[in-house]
Amino acid sequence: MAQFKTRARALDLLGRQQIAGIPTAINELIKNAHDAYADKFDIDFLRCNNLLVLRDDGLGMTKEEFETRWLTLGTESKLANKKSSLPPIDISKPRRPIMGEKGIGRLAIASIGSQVLIVSKAKLRSKEYDIVVAFINWEIFELPGINLEDIVIPVREYSHMPNAADIDSIKNEVIQSLDKLNQKELIDDKDFEKIKSSITSFKVDPHQLSLQLQQGFELTNGCGGTQFFISPVYDTIISDIEGDGNSDEATKIEKMLMGFHNTMTPDHPTPVVDISFRDYRANDGSFVSIIDKEHFFTTEEFELADHHFQGQFDEFGQFKGLVKIYGEKTFDHIVNWRDNYYRETECGPFKINLAYLQGELKSSRVDVENYARIKAKGDKFGGLYIYRDNIRVLPYGDSDYDFLDIEKNRSKRASTYFFSYRRMFGAIEIADREHSGLVEKAGREGFIENKAYRQLQAILKNFFVQLAADFFSEKNKTAQSEFFNQKKDEFNAYHNALERRDKLAKSKKERFARELDIFFAGLTEHKFENELEELLTNFRNDLHSVLYINDADEASQKIIDLEFAMRQKVSDYRKRISVTSPKGFAMSKSMRTDFDTYLNEFKILEQTVFKNINENIDQLIDDYTAQLNLEISKRKRLEQAVELISAEALSLNKKKKSETNDVVSDVSRKIKDLTNELIIDLDNQIRSVKNQFKLLATDKADNFDLVTERKRMEAEIESISSRNTDVMERIIRQFESFYVEKNEDGQIITNDQIAEAASEELEELRERLQSDVELSQLGLAVGILHHEFNGTVNSIRHSLKDLKAWSDVDIKLEGIYKNIKVNFEHLDGYLNLFTPLNRRLNRRREDISLLDIKTFLIDLFKSRLERHNIAFKHTNGFAGRKIHGFRSTFYPVFVNIIDNAIYWLKQSDVPEKVIRLHADDTGIYISNNGIEIKPQDKERIFELRFSRKPNGRGLGLSISKEVLNAENYDIFVAQPKEGSTVTFKIQKMQ
Repeated sequence: MAQFKTRARALDLLGRQQIAGIPTAINELIKNAHDAYADKFDIDFLRCNNLLVLRDDGLGMTKEEFETRWLTLGTESKLANKKSSLPPIDISKPRRPIMGEKGIGRLAIASIGSQVLIVSKAKLRSKEYDIVVAFINWEIFELPGINLEDIVIPVREYSHMPNAADIDSIKNEVIQSLDKLNQKELIDDKDFEKIKSSITSFKVDPHQLSLQLQQGFELTNGCGGTQFFISPVYDTIISDIEGDGNSDEATKIEKMLMGFHNTMTPDHPTPVVDISFRDYRANDGSFVSIIDKEHFFTTEEFELADHHFQGQFDEFGQFKGLVKIYGEKTFDHIVNWRDNYYRETECGPFKINLAYLQGELKSSRVDVENYARIKAKGDKFGGLYIYRDNIRVLPYGDSDYDFLDIEKNRSKRASTYFFSYRRMFGAIEIADREHSGLVEKAGREGFIENKAYRQLQAILKNFFVQLAADFFSEKNKTAQSEFFNQKKDEFNAYHNALERRDKLAKSKKERFARELDIFFAGLTEHKFENELEELLTNFRNDLHSVLYINDADEASQKIIDLEFAMRQKVSDYRKRISVTSPKGFAMSKSMRTDFDTYLNEFKILEQTVFKNINENIDQLIDDYTAQLNLEISKRKRLEQAVELISAEALSLNKKKKSETNDVVSDVSRKIKDLTNELIIDLDNQIRSVKNQFKLLATDKADNFDLVTERKRMEAEIESISSRNTDVMERIIRQFESFYVEKNEDGQIITNDQIAEAASEELEELRERLQSDVELSQLGLAVGILHHEFNGTVNSIRHSLKDLKAWSDVDIKLEGIYKNIKVNFEHLDGYLNLFTPLNRRLNRRREDISLLDIKTFLIDLFKSRLERHNIAFKHTNGFAGRKIHGFRSTFYPVFVNIIDNAIYWLKQSDVPEKVIRLHADDTGIYISNNGIEIKPQDKERIFELRFSRKPNGRGLGLSISKEVLNAENYDIFVAQPKEGSTVTFKIQKMQ
């Protein structure tokens, strides 16, 4: 009697060649972990070792279970069968539906790499079992001419986690079995040597790796789970992880493993397996987390979307559920499917919960920040996911697998096919296997394309086409689509208005910034003094020409005219260099600081330069009138000065009055035209409805429905009326919000000023929020670094002691030891220097000698000061004083200022670079003779994130000011001390 025999190659055909790739294989192994009641599944890729480690904390396997289930192809172990028992379950957890049913899922490992070490320990059994270990080289199964029964799979048991020596013993058993096959000439010498080399190169120590990798997968007493150590891993894993570096597309790993459980829809089932994927790209223990749950859609983002569709398709393919448009209006909706003639479908009933984001921001209700984030996620992970028992069915949801041809149809006719696959995200929940004819392919590449699958496709295609027609049509409008189009038009109009406003505000802001820059440049270059001095010189020359006028009255009038002209020129010059207060946009905090600095500097100009030139004008007139022995009427001079300012004021105010009247007239005309147009539209609609009377055969028609016809006509009129009243109410609200009042000081306040103040406050709060987030992240990073650095230093100290003992014995090590010790002491010195900065617990206020602070600074900066040839000096006033407070408050402030001073002195070209410390009864001064601070930067340098250094973070001075303020001290840029260009002052706040 003949029998089938199974070649070893059958295993390769059923495994590696059935699975689409590494991501699909990993997904299959996660399903196996799910069936084993695992709570965690960790994936660690160690690039330097070309090793992939997959671990779960499930029920694990005994030796018998491994041999009778895992090593048996096509087992019924996951399906109920009278001849075999079901696999073990964890009775402490809710029962889980079985995901694997073909008995070949474990062969997916062969798609990942050519060799695997399996380590498993059973738990929750009647007794405690040892750890089961097996090793498989998949290359053997690719060889022709050998049967499955010819291949030996070594299976061992250990009471401990196996180490490298244990694994070498197992590998030797495989090599010996291959040697026997070679001697029997079942495999040739070339294949034997090749596979032997592969096995020998497999260097894995499970015990060491269990200590090195993330904890939580211990195989000790009471614990269990299964672990796979795969090496070498096929090269495709790199591209699967990294994808196209120049693209924003999701990588293959992300596409296949993100959304393993449904976590995006509200009230989704609780995920039962927590998946982690760590990519160790270097050999230093650091890794990149590949699967970040925040990268996938969250329930919050799902609810933020523009439109939602939720309901159930019954056993006949008919949809009944809710449609929510723009998060405002909810419709009970039914979508019929007639292709099956209302017979029961083979795909069975299923549920859908879908969110949709408008393709353009201007048509969306979502704010800019959230829209950008959700859209970016949609580009990566957008699509319709299918879940069975809350486990994703691959590859549905992959943005490249548009199984409903949504994008293909949309490219043909976007007006009919409204939906875009990448703008939708949601889940279909299909029935269990007993109630559905949907069957997954063995290679997990979707459903077998049977009748059930074709029905599912047809039902969903019909669903999306009908939804587009019912709710989103722009041509053949329905009652439902009327609401969508109305809201969309509102969002578009609002967005366009914002765009116009922002465009106008941007140009105004840029012009304002240019004017400030021009002013500060003129201030720095002393341009204003020079140009006014030039005006004064010309005025002096003009006065000198009066000496040649013989007539006293003519000479007097000439001087008065020249004075008038000169004061006019000074006034015009003052206006030309001044910067008007900004209107029509919200100033950022930095721009507000610049403008405040400008106001202060301009006030100083008025008190010095402009005051001086006016005094010089008076003095020159007095000098020339005395020289000419003239009597010039002071009243006439005063009248002429008042006449000048009055004429200017009247001219300006008349101009503004005319502009105001023009604006009011224009607005009034536009509103009048608009309201007339609205009334005409309503009147035309009423006439149109009344005109329909003659077409109605109300008396002759038996089926005439008066109620329906009346409602239709009322709806047509009410639609226009509602639109008109809504528009006019918005106009009324705008004018009702118009505000003009005088405050207690007689200043007139308008709602424009109130809005600008609110806008500036909002802008400042946004900047502050961003800065606080950055600071908190920086603080966390510093805390972690400090903790790790301290631990490392202690470890090095102990290691140096050990090395010292060896160097005492071996003279060759003495030089190496001394070199390491000197360099480490230098590094350790830096750590000790910063000890005062890190003391936060049990700290106390004390009188700190300023010389102690200088000593600390010398220890810290000595090498840099010497390298850049900078003298570090102090005065007697500094040496004799103390400051009261926490060392941890003041030390970082001095460190930051001296660090900055060294940097800017290094950039300067002064021959003798000096940092000088001084103190008096009012405060402490820190000066240097490096590059000057620009006038507009004197306040801005204390703002968070402002820096003139290339790649500077702008944190130091801002934090210094805040910590000093908290202790009732302040720091600011003072008038430079003699011999210095920059002086900072620290003083007690009043």
